[in-house]
Amino acid sequence: MELRIENLTKQYGSFLAVNDLSAVLTCGVYGLLGANGAGKTTLMRLLCDIQLPTTGTISYDGQDIREYGDRYRNVLGYLPQDFGYYPDFTAMKFLLYMSAIKGLSKGYARQRSLELLDEVGLLQVRDKKIKTFSGGMKQRLGIAQAMLNDPKILILDEPTAGLDPKERVRFRNLISSFSRNKIVLLSTHIVSDVEYIAGDILVMKKGKFIHEGKPDEIIHTVDGKVWECRVANGEVPSLEMKYNIGNMRTEGETTILRIICETKPLENAVNAAPNLEDLYLYYFSDEEEHII
Repeated sequence: MELRIENLTKQYGSFLAVNDLSAVLTCGVYGLLGANGAGKTTLMRLLCDIQLPTTGTISYDGQDIREYGDRYRNVLGYLPQDFGYYPDFTAMKFLLYMSAIKGLSKGYARQRSLELLDEVGLLQVRDKKIKTFSGGMKQRLGIAQAMLNDPKILILDEPTAGLDPKERVRFRNLISSFSRNKIVLLSTHIVSDVEYIAGDILVMKKGKFIHEGKPDEIIHTVDGKVWECRVANGEVPSLEMKYNIGNMRTEGETTILRIICETKPLENAVNAAPNLEDLYLYYFSDEEEHII
């Protein structure tokens, strides 16, 4: 099973949202990491055949997805960033409705909906209206609808945005449990979401992949650029203005700073082992907060 992206470009006027991307995805969980505005959502819409590329191709098992037509949608599960719910539908009615849209038979749809509601922990509230659900419950319902057709490709756009830490952990575990024998692409700007469950990471900036690989591999690209130092508490405000600070911890009259920069920031600074959050801050600290 293979999803191949070749020289993919999406242009809006003079703006390149996706800029000549190429990649090959096989079974496993891929984290698509980038700031808001990096082009992640546009890429996912292209992969779901919701938008057409300006140039380039997307192929599934050697065939252009546009030639697959409805057959491609049969192997695809998608949870968009802003998923539309019908607030007066119950969870069960909503899944049956989505099953009908996907062309599933009534008998299979009912059985599959009950199975998925159980797996996402919503079976006991299947007859409750969606408008009474918390954000985490709605997201779990969203992943259930994406899994109705047992897709081979599962695409999730910012699925944990707005969830509290407990719900995010639960949702990550759900994704991991659903990911066996599938191509899963998880887009996020929340570093821990990909750090815990992604086998491979695609780092996207300004429409391009700037790094691809295992988490440990791409973290090494910021070796020597992460520093720790202890300063007096009064020095912190001016240092915050000057440096990209990833973390600070106050201990009495002093503060331990974690600074991401090219060269040694202070005389007493020492190199620290980088992590994925450091990499994110190194590449995206100056990004504007807008969504493409």
